Amino acid sequence: MTPYRHSQFSMLNIFAVGFPGVICLALFFSLNITGGFQYMTLGLGLLFLGIAYCFHSLTIEVNEENIRIRFGPGLIKRSWPVSDCIGARATRTRLIDGWGIRLTREGWLYNISIPHAVLVRFENGKAIQLGTDEPEALLAAMLEAGLSLEES
Repeated sequence: MTPYRHSQFSMLNIFAVGFPGVICLALFFSLNITGGFQYMTLGLGLLFLGIAYCFHSLTIEVNEENIRIRFGPGLIKRSWPVSDCIGARATRTRLIDGWGIRLTREGWLYNISIPHAVLVRFENGKAIQLGTDEPEALLAAMLEAGLSLEES
């Protein structure tokens, strides 16, 4: 099997979370205020920029043994054995499901964009959704790794 690896980048996450961080840091350095407000803007700025850094991309890897994901530089990552998986299918996420890591009606969702995802079911009855901008290629890699495809 040829290992599958794909990274997708989210400019929306970078701007939606990074821009408020830059604004907070600009306020911290430009305002001539001391005390709690100044430190709050510094803390919020660093927090927003840290979140933007951690969630600017999502990398999904599939090989014969594991399905792995990692957000951004890899501080947040997860792995599942292929042997525990019983099937996969393409699905769509809703705007209300959000971005990042969420518990949804279908199981845990790991994504940085909407609406495409692949739903993976496990032997224990649980499921995950992996957000992707190329669901067909991800499903093909999972099929090659030994998963069966489910009907949509």
